[in-house]
Amino acid sequence: MKEHTALQWAKIGYVPKPKAKGVERWTNCNHQRKAIYFTEEQVREDKEAAASLLAAKRKEYYKTRKETERKEKEAARFRELMKTKWQWLQEGRIPNKDARWKSGRELNGRNGFSYGNDYCYCHYDDTYEPANQAEMDAAIEDFRKNGNSWA
Repeated sequence: MKEHTALQWAKIGYVPKPKAKGVERWTNCNHQRKAIYFTEEQVREDKEAAASLLAAKRKEYYKTRKETERKEKEAARFRELMKTKWQWLQEGRIPNKDARWKSGRELNGRNGFSYGNDYCYCHYDDTYEPANQAEMDAAIEDFRKNGNSWA
């Protein structure tokens, strides 16, 4: 006896009957997602309804994928603006004395990018370009003495 989900049946031209209940089961051995499975007796052949079901699923998938891509791009833009003190110094910028530092642990909960848990990060807006090379050299020397401290 064949058992498939509504989407699997739609791919071969069948749709569940209006009063069919189906059985909810795990979709795989990882137990991450459940789906409702229908037997051969609970479906009927209807190529047009199956095609419209597949089109609706495709549209839903496309919308979800676009939203995921948008979130990933936004997170990547944010990641580019959050750097450690040494990373800013390498880019020729100096963190302000009153910069708002955030720990990597705090930032890891915000998005999918991995920040080092033992490092502190500040935003681009909390940095400035040095007026001259002497100011930059002093900031690098301070980093060598004090490390990636918050102050």
